[in-house]
Amino acid sequence: MNHFFKTFFACLLALFVGSIGFVMVSFIVLAGIIATLGSLGQSKYIGSVEPHTVLQIDLAQPIVDKPNGSAIDLFDYNDFTFRDQLTLFEAVTLIEKAADDPRIDGIYLNIPMGIPSSISTLYELRQALTAFRESGKFVLAYADVYSQGGYYLASAADRLYLNPQGGVAWQGMASNVMFYKGLLDKLGVQAELVRHGAFKGAGEPFVRESLSEENRLQTEAMTSSVWNFLVSEIAESREVAADSLQAYASRLAVGTAGDARRLGLVDSLYYRDQLLAELARLSGQDSTEGPELLPLQKYKYADSHNGAFTVAGNPMADNEIALLYADGDIVDAGDPNKQIVGNALAETLADIRKDSTVKAVVLRVNSPGGSALAAEIIWREVHLTQQVKPVIVSMGNYAASGGYYISCGAEYIVTAPTTLTGSIGVFGLSFNVGEGARNHLGITTEVVKTNPSADMGNIFRPMSPAERLYMQNGVDSVYARFVSVVATGRNLSRDSVDHMAGGRVWTGTQAMENGLADCTGTLSDAIRIAADHAGLMTGDYYVGQHPTPESSSFAAILGALTHAAVAKVTASTPTLLTDEAQRLRALIDRHGIRTEMPLRIEMQY
Repeated sequence: MNHFFKTFFACLLALFVGSIGFVMVSFIVLAGIIATLGSLGQSKYIGSVEPHTVLQIDLAQPIVDKPNGSAIDLFDYNDFTFRDQLTLFEAVTLIEKAADDPRIDGIYLNIPMGIPSSISTLYELRQALTAFRESGKFVLAYADVYSQGGYYLASAADRLYLNPQGGVAWQGMASNVMFYKGLLDKLGVQAELVRHGAFKGAGEPFVRESLSEENRLQTEAMTSSVWNFLVSEIAESREVAADSLQAYASRLAVGTAGDARRLGLVDSLYYRDQLLAELARLSGQDSTEGPELLPLQKYKYADSHNGAFTVAGNPMADNEIALLYADGDIVDAGDPNKQIVGNALAETLADIRKDSTVKAVVLRVNSPGGSALAAEIIWREVHLTQQVKPVIVSMGNYAASGGYYISCGAEYIVTAPTTLTGSIGVFGLSFNVGEGARNHLGITTEVVKTNPSADMGNIFRPMSPAERLYMQNGVDSVYARFVSVVATGRNLSRDSVDHMAGGRVWTGTQAMENGLADCTGTLSDAIRIAADHAGLMTGDYYVGQHPTPESSSFAAILGALTHAAVAKVTASTPTLLTDEAQRLRALIDRHGIRTEMPLRIEMQY
């Protein structure tokens, strides 16, 4: 009995001590969370900017088109902080602010070997840098190796510097198209394609192993148009003949840093320490101590006492120009932070339409398209909003097919010269995985039905002739509606729209010439046009981003931690799908009638 009580009280004591320890540890962890939360805003505040500061733009940090509204994706679980992000809108706004800031002497562009930004993003940054130079301040660029995209951006600088052992990649532009028919054959999957428009090749990668004649033609035209634009811009900035630049690319004439210097592509061959000494000299600093550098991400919070980004325009104004992002594939359901979800974006537009403080809307479209129904739902809200207040579309890297569809409800369309747009066409795609499921996974099915097509859409059998005709009629109906939307929105005849449609993709420059866009320009241009159409002067409004940039609130931190825990549990759970089956699922998700860019083209620049 004594032994029993000894054991009992020992266990009770251990439980008591353990509980006290757990409470203490929990308290310490909670205190750490609160301390971290308090420091998040503090760490962003940098105080005032020192005189003779040089603004440093490091392109190794991605400049995104749309702010990430999810704190989960930006939370760094290693050091318990949120990774900062910089949107294109913010970057351009900061460059414009720096041009008028007497404490900023110039800009230093640090160009990495590869830039994680689209060519249209680089175009808009380049325009901002060119305007900055017009203020009388300097822009210097440096790289160990310039990629073509990096060199295009850097060519806007007053002077270009290159590592003496580096180089400039200058060989022309290529477009890579990936085809999946061989993979589907290997998996025992048959794809069936129905489309309206010879250039509507979005389904071609699933039924062909190479480009059709029509899609080769349009891919060559797109690639050449973008490349020729880049060459013309560089030729003007560097005062080198465009024909010479084309010849250098064809002959691979720029093999070394010395070649780049001799051919006039760069101004000087410097090591980085020499470049920093030059920056110090230009900003009136001691070259031995180096220049006063301020990263663009930090300048974002300069003179801010709450770690918040100062919005463009007048933050004290009562009138808002809403900057609404439509970024990603257009889907019927999904994550609004990563895709354009039809009903979700339409609901946001409806809220903006009903908000009397919002005087105009800039819809930033960066999408290759997707679901035809979701595009129609969004278009309807754009159209309704346009009847109440001005809606101006600003096109990013893509605004094609469904992305162009939703743009046609707006009053005015601004496109970058390098935007890929148009693609007025429709396709339907169906997959039959029956053979592959049987041979690779051992799965068979049997269907009992009341009518011949009761199981239409069943991915374990091919379409019947009646079902194929049904899909073709659906595709033709959506195409007719698409043409009508474009004709009405752009004030064009149906015949003229049909003539330039057929699923063909155009660059922004070509789209303007065809009447599919109103002008070429930047997001900043679109905002100014929106203000003008709303009758607002510069000091009468501010620009509000929708969705708003990420939150670093206590709830956001807890949400991020919860997401991490769930992800860890999920990662340890065995899956029933093989790697091949998972890849197959990703392909099958594209079934049905879609307004989507003909081909997912990867441009090497």
